[in-house]
Amino acid sequence: MRRLGDLALKVYVALVLAVLYIPLFAMAAASFNHGRSLLRWEGLSLEWYLRALTNDRILTALLNSFWVASAVSLLAVGLALLAAISVDKLSSRIRTSLHNIFYLSIIVPEIAEALTLAVFFISVNAPLGSATVVLGHLVWFPLVYVVLRARMAGLPPTYEEAARVLGASGFRTFFHVTLPLLGPGIVTGGLLIFTWSWDSFIKTQFTRGPGFETLPVYIWNAVGGRGRGLSPEVNAVATLSIIVSIVLAVLYSRYRSRL
Repeated sequence: MRRLGDLALKVYVALVLAVLYIPLFAMAAASFNHGRSLLRWEGLSLEWYLRALTNDRILTALLNSFWVASAVSLLAVGLALLAAISVDKLSSRIRTSLHNIFYLSIIVPEIAEALTLAVFFISVNAPLGSATVVLGHLVWFPLVYVVLRARMAGLPPTYEEAARVLGASGFRTFFHVTLPLLGPGIVTGGLLIFTWSWDSFIKTQFTRGPGFETLPVYIWNAVGGRGRGLSPEVNAVATLSIIVSIVLAVLYSRYRSRL
């Protein structure tokens, strides 16, 4: 009976994984198909990747995704670092309250957060564009804060105390002792929020202006948003986006183990 239960559990897990990943593998395989049909294999080809990488609209969307995610990562790391160090100096009661406030932006559904941001930007007459997209993604900076707090919790205060005893100023202690010790947490948090920003569609769609597209928005617009199917060129772009996300996830996992 126990063996039967174990077998049923393995079959269930295999079915779940198949439902999750077979469509991704099918899309990736279709991007290498010489023909346009998703059901008939006509030979191996890189034609759709070459077309995608010579398409000005796709290249612009790719560049937008990269610089938005990079800007968000740099700003979020700076904000999270300041918040983590400042909160550490407060009383435990205030610290707990601030923790809950920071975690709120992670818990709130993205669609509700995106709608709230769109209403706010419109109410203050802020022109929607790349700046509002960056600000919208920056609301996720508590992701980096959580990682930095976890790193700080594992660091004994003796390092900073020793630097102070040896005559180092507060700024010197921060840049030569605290910051290097927080290095793995900074890199891990930066990779995490870069991945979230790179993959973001909902928040980008609600906060972007006319004509501004990131890669997820381009893919959505390319299929019309009505489930009419993906062209081989869009399959290639989506596959490249998934590869970037996987690489970032692997790097995040590697640095996460150092915390």
